[in-house]
Amino acid sequence: MTSFGQLPRPQRTRAQAQSAGSGSLILAALLFVFALWPRAWIVGYWIFGKQLGDAYDSAVVPAIGFFIAPWTTVLYAWMWAISSNAVTGWEWLVVAVGALLDLWFLVVAARLAR
Repeated sequence: MTSFGQLPRPQRTRAQAQSAGSGSLILAALLFVFALWPRAWIVGYWIFGKQLGDAYDSAVVPAIGFFIAPWTTVLYAWMWAISSNAVTGWEWLVVAVGALLDLWFLVVAARLAR
């Protein structure tokens, strides 16, 4: 429906529709890489370091964080490691950025799944 002074919406061609599909493919690939990095760090911390063991009392929390909130898990362990046995002050801002990254990732993944 058009109103006075409004032009009709131009029809999309097949080439335009296919190019829009490739854009979402690139976004999905970038999202996959974005999701891969913190998980790789968690595995690296688990195998080669002791940051996860020092920051968390049991292996359950990092294991759950691996699947649900990897950026928060990694940044909390990193902040714990640099301040020696505590996360205090400005370090909570870094952990909050990790939580925001995890939330953003979940929102974008949900929108891509639609």
